[in-house]
Parts: sequence; structure tokens; C-alpha cells
Amino acid sequence: MSLSNSAGEAGGARRRPAATVDLSVLLVAVIWGSSYVVMQDVGESVSAASFLALRFATAIPIIALMAAPTLSRITRSEIISGCVFGTMLYGILILETVGVKHTSAANAGFIITVSVVLIPALERLISRRSQPGMVYAATVVALIGCGMLLLASGLHPHTGDFIILAAALVRATQITLFGRHGKSGTQSLSNLTLVEFVVVAVLATATSGFTSSPVWQAAGEVSGQNWLLIAYLGVLGTSYAFFIQLQAARRSSSTRVGLILATEPFFATLFALVAGGESLGLVQGIGGALIVTAAMVGRQFEGRAPATAGRGRKGGPPEALHVHLEERPPDGSSGDPQSVAPGPRPSG
Repeated sequence: MSLSNSAGEAGGARRRPAATVDLSVLLVAVIWGSSYVVMQDVGESVSAASFLALRFATAIPIIALMAAPTLSRITRSEIISGCVFGTMLYGILILETVGVKHTSAANAGFIITVSVVLIPALERLISRRSQPGMVYAATVVALIGCGMLLLASGLHPHTGDFIILAAALVRATQITLFGRHGKSGTQSLSNLTLVEFVVVAVLATATSGFTSSPVWQAAGEVSGQNWLLIAYLGVLGTSYAFFIQLQAARRSSSTRVGLILATEPFFATLFALVAGGESLGLVQGIGGALIVTAAMVGRQFEGRAPATAGRGRKGGPPEALHVHLEERPPDGSSGDPQSVAPGPRPSG
């Protein structure tokens, strides 16, 4: 066998795993894109809090199995971090779940993406970290697109649009704070995520008790079809998404993964049109396109050294992943993927 053939086969072998990772991440974007229509459908008969409680009840067992090898070594800092950021995660998810009931699935998919381009502005305020001018320009473009979505129906925007925008702001704040938190130490990604998911389930269960349909009552009234949809988001949209993001963070670049996940609004719109029976107006379409384009451009330039500054940190963790991985072999073992991140964004 010639050296050229060997090199070609080696290159093909490297491309195949890369293609598999890309397709897996793309599937996550498809699942997340479909989640808005699913939340609208289930939300017609199940309260937002009960829906989240049931969704995370289906996700926790799988995450618990993934965390089993390291759970006995869970630290106090992991529990505290998981509780704090799990509370923030619950805030994001409850806002999304409530907001999508009062706006279109397409708008929800577009507006939540604004969080990606809000992060550089928050980093500038909180961490004093500068970004290239193109990143801030992308933020302005995304906000213009958001304004077009809010005013797509005239001067009376949907209440849900503002609720989803609030979720985007909380999410951007959460990621920014985790970026700062990540510099202070190393924590187990699986342990931290399990704590967060438990916190979300507990808070959702408690909140549902103040509604007309608490989760312990709703669980017995949910139809078989809605149970399938809840399990779909719990297992695939939450647990599977967590696993794929972890694998992608190990085997692919942050920019590549971030750009693939930026296609989520496209799939949200596709499902809204095909499955949700929605229509997409011209102003709404242009506004959504501006947001997605801005997110992709910002993702490309994020982390590059500004022209007036010294060398910047390149290739930081993708905002959609919230993952900063290291290896810390505990007690002489083979090691566990570590993170100070909130885990994946298991929402729509």
C-alpha cells in the first residue's frame, strides 16, 4: 500500500467521525427546533410547571446513570453550583414554556437565539472582556431583527415575544456568569448537570402546586400522546442533547458546533409552518433571518483578538454548549469529563 493511499484512508477515517458528530449535533438542533410546537401542543392541556416537572422526571434517570461513576465523589461546590444555576435554568425554561403559549413557535425560535449575541455585551459589562467590532455589530443587527419580530403584527406585539426575550436575557446572563465561574475551579459535568436537573424538577413540582393542575394531578390526566411528547423532549431534547453536546465538545471545534446549533431557528420555523400550521410574514421572515445571520457571524468572530487589544482567547466554549472541559483523574481513576457549566441547554 502506498503512502498516499494510507494518508487518504487516514483522512477518510478522520472525516467519518467528524461527519457523525456533525449529524448528531444537527439532530439536536432539529429536536430543539421541534420543541416549540411540542410545548404549544402539550401546553393546551398541561400547565407550564407541570410540563417541566414531568419532562425532567423522564430525563433525570438517564442523567443519573451517566453520573453514577462519579456521583459518590460529588463535592459541596458542585451541589451549591448546581442549585444556583439550576434555579437559573428553571427560570429560563419556565419563561420559554409560558412564552411560547402566547406567541408563534417561529417567533420563539428566532427570539431565543438573541441570547447568543447578547453574551458579548454582557461579558463587556461583567467580565470587562472585549470582542472584535464585528461581534458588537452582530449584536445590533440581531436586536434590529428582534424589533422586526416584535412589530411584525403592528404596534401591538405579542406578550409571549417579551417573555421569550426575557428568557434569552436570563440565558445570556447565565452563560456569562458560568464563564466567570469556570475560571475558579473544575467540577464534574455529569454531577453538576444531575443536580441542576433535580433542582428544575423540584422547583417545577413546587410551582405546579400553586396552579389549578398540580403535577401529581396532571400526571394522571395526561393523554398517551402527550406523554409521548413529554418523553420525547425529556429523553431526546434533554438527556440525549446533553450526551451529544459532551461528545461534540470533546471531538469537534466550538465554532463548528455553535454554527450547527445556530440552525435551530430554521427548524423551529419549519416545524411551525408544517406541523403548527403557522404562516410567516415578510417582516417576520426578514427579522428572523437577521437574528440567525447575526448569531452565525458573531459565532465566527467571537474570541478573536480585537485589533486594538493584545492576543485574545481564541476558540472559547460554544455558547450553546456552556461547556468547559478538563480532565481531573479523581482518586487515581481514569478521569471524568469536567465542567463548571450548567450543562446543555435542554430547552427549546
